[in-house]
Amino acid sequence: MAKKQTFLTAEWSEQFKKSYAGLQHREQKNADKVILALLKREPTPGMRVKPIEPDKYYSEARINDGDRLIFHEHDGVIWFIDLVTHDDIGAYSKKPRA
Repeated sequence: MAKKQTFLTAEWSEQFKKSYAGLQHREQKNADKVILALLKREPTPGMRVKPIEPDKYYSEARINDGDRLIFHEHDGVIWFIDLVTHDDIGAYSKKPRA
């Protein structure tokens, strides 16, 4: 019998929605693969999921050579924050102020 698949709950920031809408169709498909893998907790080796230094509040997942998906996981919910280029990751290096 097949293993029962469980998923994290997902929330999408307005910034993420805006960034996603700005992607080309092929880029959206690549992002979709990463999103589904994260939701299923089955990251692929090419994703290179890791926390963003120095605060390690946000994490990044590699979509391709230049694009990264920014997310935060808390209490079984994965918050999709933004889609950025590798050079723009620094904007998410610090924990947001309360």
